[in-house]
Order: sequence, then C-alpha cells, then structure tokens
Amino acid sequence: MSAGSGNGADIDAQAAAWAVRSAERPLDDIEQQQLDAWLAADSRHLGAYVRAQALWLDIDRIAALDGGTQRDYAPPVRERPWRRYAMAASVALAAFGGVVTYDHLAGRVSTDRGEVRRIALDDGSIVTLNGNSAVQIRYEDDIRRVILRRGEASFEVAHNKQRPFVVTAEGLDVRAVGTEFVVGLDKDGVEVTVEEGVVAVGGAASGSAKPRYLRRNEQFVAAADTGPRKAVLDAADVERRIAWRKGLLVFNGQQLGAAAEEVNRYTDLRVVIDDPTLARAEFMGVFKLGDAHAFAGAAAQAFNGEVIRRGNELVLVRQRNSPSH
Repeated sequence: MSAGSGNGADIDAQAAAWAVRSAERPLDDIEQQQLDAWLAADSRHLGAYVRAQALWLDIDRIAALDGGTQRDYAPPVRERPWRRYAMAASVALAAFGGVVTYDHLAGRVSTDRGEVRRIALDDGSIVTLNGNSAVQIRYEDDIRRVILRRGEASFEVAHNKQRPFVVTAEGLDVRAVGTEFVVGLDKDGVEVTVEEGVVAVGGAASGSAKPRYLRRNEQFVAAADTGPRKAVLDAADVERRIAWRKGLLVFNGQQLGAAAEEVNRYTDLRVVIDDPTLARAEFMGVFKLGDAHAFAGAAAQAFNGEVIRRGNELVLVRQRNSPSH
C-alpha cells in the first residue's frame, strides 16, 4: 500500500483500506509491518485509522438494528435488507472519500460468530450466510453480482436469463441461472458445491480459460497448494455439508480436530483437542450449532477421555492409561 499524497482525503482512504483488510482477515507479517510503518510515518495516520475502525464497527451496528425476522432454529436467523446496509456503506464512503472504501463496503452484509442469516434479495433470490461470513450485493441492470468476502454462503437463485447471477470469491467466478449452490472461503482456497441445477466456474482461480460446468452433487475446489480440482459427492455428503442452514452440524468420519474447528465457528466457548493423535481420530455425531458442551462430552465418551474447563475453553484430553485409537 503506497504512502500516498499525505492530504486528508488520501489518508482517510488509506486508513479505510487498512481497516477493511484488518477486519476481513488477520494481517500477515509483511502486511503488519507495512501497517506499523504507515502508522508511524505521520501522527495523523493513527487517528484516521482509529476513526476508520470505529466507523466499520458502526456499520455492523446499523445493520444489527434490523429486526422482526422469523426464527426457525437456534442460533437466530435475521433477515437484513441489503439496501439499508448499502446506505450505511454510502455514509462510510462519504466519510472516507476513497474508492477502496466503496469497493469493500457498499452493499455489505455480514454475520458474527454463531450467527446464520437468511437474506431475501429484490429479485427473489435467497442468500444464507454461515457464521462469521460476509458478502457484498452488487446488483446492476445487466448482472446480479455477489462478492463473497469471507466465510461461506448458500445461494438459491431466481431464474432470469437476461440478468445473470454471478458469485465472485478470490478470483473465482461462479455463474448460475435458476440453481442452488454453496460457496465457501477458507485458508486453503475456494470451494463450490452444487445442490441443484448447473453452474459455470471461471476466472483466474479456475485454472482454465474455458468455464468448468458443475452439476448436482458436484464440487469444485480452487486450492492454493494443490490447484483446482473437481469431485463428485454423494447426496448424503452434500446434505451433511449444508446442515448448518438447519442449525445443525453433522459429522460422519471427519477428523475430530477438524470437527472441533467447525464447532468453534459458532461459539465463544472453544473446544480444544489437546492430543494430536486424538485430533486425527474419526468422529461421528449430530449437534446443534454452538453446543460446545454436547460436542465435547460426546467426543470424551467416544474416545475414553475427559473434558477440562479452562477459561473459555473446553479441553478434551485422554484419561490416564487410556489406549490410543
């Protein structure tokens, strides 16, 4: 990120960019050094950065004021019309005075840890956000675009040939007409799973100049370490992967450590697996989102372990003289 001209508008724009980047994901070492250097370069930078972070939090609070949504399961599902959020982002744009701010805030909708939100769009399409996720709604006359900024989202797309529906995530474009699919972002890359219909996957991250077509129960993964790949899933596996929309987590042979990470997505009371061998053990079970106690207790019973409370952590350890699995 360049030093800029040093005028107020430029400083605010750079502060907004740093605030957005810091909010969406942890900064790596190089980025943190760049931010520290930028803050130290001018006494005005720190004040602008603090204001940008505060305004970012205010936008989430504005979105949180929408209520009256039907709650079908716990944790609550709250519909927040994207237009109100876009208005809040426009206020942020005026304050920051930078194009970068608009690119990251306009039409933005996000969820907190443990929150699942269902959003009805003006064309009849439905977006369901998983916990700790964020999208931006960018509807125009000739295209319906949604940008996945973090986390995971499910899409039920209303048919409209004249106005394609495209989800963009980290260089991957997922184009669909009248279909249902899920797009997820994590540290390994982008994952697309099709429930119904057909989607075309393209963009720089797809690994191909031509679109790749996915049909029902097919999955495409654009991973940074292994490259793009396509797989066919069975219906039960697809249902397991999208069970979070019904307020459930379903595990059927997943490693216990990975299962604990998924549970921790929905609760501040974290489950910690204190044994590497135990973390690799395969685990089965069905749990409500956020029910860390039930998950930890079931895992302890399955592997002859015990649960120790340590602050905001439930630590799963093997009992002494317990055999390895």
